[in-house]
Amino acid sequence: MKITSFFTATTALAIACLSLATVVHPTIAASEPAKKFTFADSGGASHEATVEAFLKPFTERTGIQVDYVSPTSFGKLRAMVESGAVTASLWDVNSQTYEQALSLGLMEKLNWDQINPLPMFPEARREYGFGGSYFSTGMAYKKGTQPIETWADFWDVKKFPGKRCLQDQPENVLPAALMADGVPLDEVFPLDVDRAFRSLERIAPYVSVWWTSGQQPTQLLVDNEVAYCLAWNGRIMANSELEFNYNQALVDIAWYIVPKGAPAQEVEAAMLALHDMSDPEKQAIFAERVFYPGPSPQMVEYLPEQLKDKLPTSPNNKDRQLQPDSKWWIEHGEEVARRWQEWKLAR
Repeated sequence: MKITSFFTATTALAIACLSLATVVHPTIAASEPAKKFTFADSGGASHEATVEAFLKPFTERTGIQVDYVSPTSFGKLRAMVESGAVTASLWDVNSQTYEQALSLGLMEKLNWDQINPLPMFPEARREYGFGGSYFSTGMAYKKGTQPIETWADFWDVKKFPGKRCLQDQPENVLPAALMADGVPLDEVFPLDVDRAFRSLERIAPYVSVWWTSGQQPTQLLVDNEVAYCLAWNGRIMANSELEFNYNQALVDIAWYIVPKGAPAQEVEAAMLALHDMSDPEKQAIFAERVFYPGPSPQMVEYLPEQLKDKLPTSPNNKDRQLQPDSKWWIEHGEEVARRWQEWKLAR
């Protein structure tokens, strides 16, 4: 099982279809949507941006109120569905949680006819999931530091001296270790775990921090505690002192799903809200706040000039990144996590 550089063919197809797209509002289903539904997300800056860019205007347009619950987790989603007491009609998940929820039957199919979305990248439109935003994990450094272009550069402490920081999580670090060892983008998955750990041994002595919070790389770079970090694009872009490189980054999608058993009329209301989330102008407002773009190929047209080439889905960035294989991680994640902990303890 292999994956190619991120969605090259599907991106071209989506853009080719734009000329055929008609901007319309969704058709309300035969039954009357509820006047309120509950939206559950992870909270923080992304929640605030979602409310301001999408949900407040949605309420103003439709009169449908939105209640909020946060944070979310796979455990909460599973417990809620299995108890039969489903209180949220829209829930955010990452790609691995999506695959777990799919395998356990925890989600309802989306009503795409009712959503009636504006043009979307094809990979963001799934039977059970609406791709709400894209985010990247890649190389970061402070402006004025010698730029690096590849994970091989990150691993090369002689040519690019200085301390490193990496995430205390194998899902992002092991693919980077393979690319640093010369594995092409389209051959990273299925992961050669042994090779990845051998590669990791070469850089580990120079890693001063294994971070667990997304804010740590930003602070470490600003304070000159490290020279290069693996980091999230949104955290780095929020600081004007720092640079983020999308080459060989890992790009992923955050999904909106409907929990199994959610109240039907509230789900109808949620589908109307998803239509508004497909609006490229609203996505641009969201991306300006948190630097995580939505699924519209048209969104770039509404961004300020300084951002058009700086986001995960920008035309010059999207296809030089790797989308992690979430299904592979679902199958092998526990085994790799055990090995990761054993490796850290043995150091």
